[in-house]
Amino acid sequence: MKRLAGLISCFALLVTACGPTPQPRQPDLSELYTMAPRGPLPEGVKPTAYELDLRIDPREIRFGGKVTIDLDLDRAATGVWLHGQGLEIREVTISTPNMEPEDGIWRDVLKSGVAWIGFPRRLGPGPVTVAIDYAAPFDVNLSGLFRVDEQGNAYALAKSESIQARRFMPGFDEPRFKAPFDIILTIPESDTAITNTPEASRNVLEDGKVRIEFDRTRPLPTYLLSLAVGTFEKVEAPALVPNEVRDVSIPLTGYTRAGKGDDLSYALLMTEPMIEFFETSLGVPYPYKKLDIVAAPQWPSGATELAAAITYRESRILYGENSGPAARRALLSIHSHELAHMWFGDLVTPPWWDDLWLKEAFSSWATGIVLSEIEPEGGYELDAVADAIDAMNLDSLASARAVREPITLNEDIRNAYDSITYDKGLAVIAMVDSYFGAETFRPALGRYIQRFEDGVADSPDFFDVIGQETDEPDLTKAFRSFVERSGLPVITADLSCPENGSPSVALSQHRYKPLGSPISEARQWTIPFCLTAGREEETARYCKMINGRNTTLALGEEASCPAWIMPNAGGKGYWRFSLEDPQWATLAVNFPLLDGGEALTAVDSAMASYEAGEITLTSLMAIIEAGARRPENQVVTEAMKAYRTLVPLAHGDTDAKAGLEAEIARVFRPRLEALAASDDENDRILRQRLEAFLARQGNDAALREEFSNAARDYVGLETSGTSRILTSDDFSTALAIGMQEDSANFLPALLNSMEVIDDPNFEQAAAYAIGQNKDPALLDEILDLTMSGRLGTRENYRIISGQMDEAETRESTWDWLQMNFAEFLKVIPGQRPRSTPRLASDLCSTKGREELETLFELYGTLAPGHERALSEATERIDLCIAFRQAKAGEVQTYFARFAPEERDPAINEAQAEAEPSETTPSSSN
Repeated sequence: MKRLAGLISCFALLVTACGPTPQPRQPDLSELYTMAPRGPLPEGVKPTAYELDLRIDPREIRFGGKVTIDLDLDRAATGVWLHGQGLEIREVTISTPNMEPEDGIWRDVLKSGVAWIGFPRRLGPGPVTVAIDYAAPFDVNLSGLFRVDEQGNAYALAKSESIQARRFMPGFDEPRFKAPFDIILTIPESDTAITNTPEASRNVLEDGKVRIEFDRTRPLPTYLLSLAVGTFEKVEAPALVPNEVRDVSIPLTGYTRAGKGDDLSYALLMTEPMIEFFETSLGVPYPYKKLDIVAAPQWPSGATELAAAITYRESRILYGENSGPAARRALLSIHSHELAHMWFGDLVTPPWWDDLWLKEAFSSWATGIVLSEIEPEGGYELDAVADAIDAMNLDSLASARAVREPITLNEDIRNAYDSITYDKGLAVIAMVDSYFGAETFRPALGRYIQRFEDGVADSPDFFDVIGQETDEPDLTKAFRSFVERSGLPVITADLSCPENGSPSVALSQHRYKPLGSPISEARQWTIPFCLTAGREEETARYCKMINGRNTTLALGEEASCPAWIMPNAGGKGYWRFSLEDPQWATLAVNFPLLDGGEALTAVDSAMASYEAGEITLTSLMAIIEAGARRPENQVVTEAMKAYRTLVPLAHGDTDAKAGLEAEIARVFRPRLEALAASDDENDRILRQRLEAFLARQGNDAALREEFSNAARDYVGLETSGTSRILTSDDFSTALAIGMQEDSANFLPALLNSMEVIDDPNFEQAAAYAIGQNKDPALLDEILDLTMSGRLGTRENYRIISGQMDEAETRESTWDWLQMNFAEFLKVIPGQRPRSTPRLASDLCSTKGREELETLFELYGTLAPGHERALSEATERIDLCIAFRQAKAGEVQTYFARFAPEERDPAINEAQAEAEPSETTPSSSN
């Protein structure tokens, strides 16, 4: 890769051979700081093997050991750059096949973990071995090798991705450096150790410890290393049996905390059909000697694809007797995603983080493919469309990044882990797959995997292989068009049916731009476009590759004029569309004839058109109401999201707020009642979402009382009526409403329950509920709670995020954050500081924007990598201001006419007192 040419040139000064020098002068720290690579390490050095020998006891506060790295230098050098962060280096020795070990020099250079090892003499080209003895404290903020206490037991866990392996071992912490590892762990004899390979041997020591050696791994980058030590319960599952692609059995094992083993059974049961699907689809066998499914206490992310030892947050992978249907689907989704990573990311790895999409987007896309195969009636393809819409919301910003965008700084790497990489990438893959056909695209993926097995591949490598294998030049053009450009297109479609001619649709494309957006540049995409046209009860699909700004799509010389058009057939395209108001109205009337994906994207495009000032509110509401009547839970959910976007605008007027709540009841209450007797899983999910929406945005008194009673009963408080039985799907809604209805009594009961109820789903929902507090009088106690150390770091961040969402507490929480920002950063997960500007996204005022910018002028150095989040947050504030100014009056006038004529005056007065100020609109829950 041709990156950081200047830094590499500086490095060349150190590595160019000028004859043997017994004791070369090592650069001082200021020289090293000037030359240090801020992004990728220089070319010319690569690790060929590691031996990692660590002593880990989760009950202690420190760990230590030795790493030995075999290097290959392609030129003579006086030292090498590598990674290590926050480590106490005790000894460094350097050797070669012709040189006995001699002392080397370690220098910490950059805060991002870039370090320098100086050799005792000029060495190379050829093999060099570096041995480093070191120690370090366990991390306390869920980064690197961290320790946690859960239910009286201690666990040590390594969160290596993306660049956190450097926090627990010196090494070459980049994805392109793949090498085999020999791992040796000395642990308490009572504990279990999990790594990427099976145990090879164990020796019991005299001090109550056991020394375990593991099989050598296949070539791995450091970010896929697994290290887990603790009192795990081991769940033996049936081995993965041989099949037409794989001729050996693979041991399958689960690991949980004590007493949670049964809750892992469902995930283990669903593992083999997923693995077999990927093997047969790609023609590549599962690549590792074993497969462990690890449910880790307090894992900081949803899951991480550690090779052959996939590690999950407990709430995402455990499935127990109180788990709801939405939890089951979420489990299947994340599990299939992580299993897909064994091929996309683990077996074939992107060389640098600008190609993160090659593992994350493909694993996200594969989720819908495998689940649709296993459960054909499950509607998982609509989940993928909904994910694409989530990406469009971020991609609508001028500050949005491209799927593949250069990353030059270590501090910016984690910003690539967003919905652009995951969900836009997924949508682009699905669009190409749909247009060119699965029979063309998918077999080529298997050959791509085979070609780069155990190696690395970047986007040009991928495009080259896929282009050769499919022989479809437009496929590669379309891929690159969407992957290498930020933003998304809007396709304006204008149906024409001349009396003496054939029907056609005039198409034009431009970049989507909401009201108030600074987007100005013209941009075009190569778009594999398809639309659906309806004639009476029949529909037809028409496709064309769009390469320019304007084109015309003919609908057949003999065809009659269609009654309506849907400019995104199947909802498979990553674009929004725009119609004239009469065509929107026609589409609303014919909404029952659309398929689920089309209905889903139509609701999104209508809402986006309104936010861009291109359609009337009347046209928007016709589409939203049509979407609310659809049978698919994803479409109805999208309709509810559209209402939530309007809620802050309506809440500026008492009558408008009452009218909006009345409209929500009119539109969605019949849907809820119609689902009362259904036991279908998707209907049950929709029922739960409708209840939550009606209770919270619709302010349904009966539902709020029902949820509140259930929450009070769950945390041991007296109730005023019969309680419903809560599933994990209900926890967040019920506990939040319980908090809002009686916060002063509910909060202490909730905190006590968190200490005695051993349920990760409950714990997560409880932190969310605390953040949903609407009582300003309780805010100081909640803010003190986040700083007290009583809760975990994930919970602290979630609570403050919630209080910034609530109109009643936002202003005071923001004042507190500005006063306590430096201390707040110390009590949240280590990967969260860069995201903290997003906490202020709902401020919606010029004053708030200025205060946000000032805060990060003062404290930005404490949150490395915050720049992208700051750009997004300030832009969202500006868009909020523009949207409010343009649409608040219209929304309030529209909904005020639906306000009930007679209401309790006390309610009117209470609502008026609770209205947010003009500069701080209420956000949706």
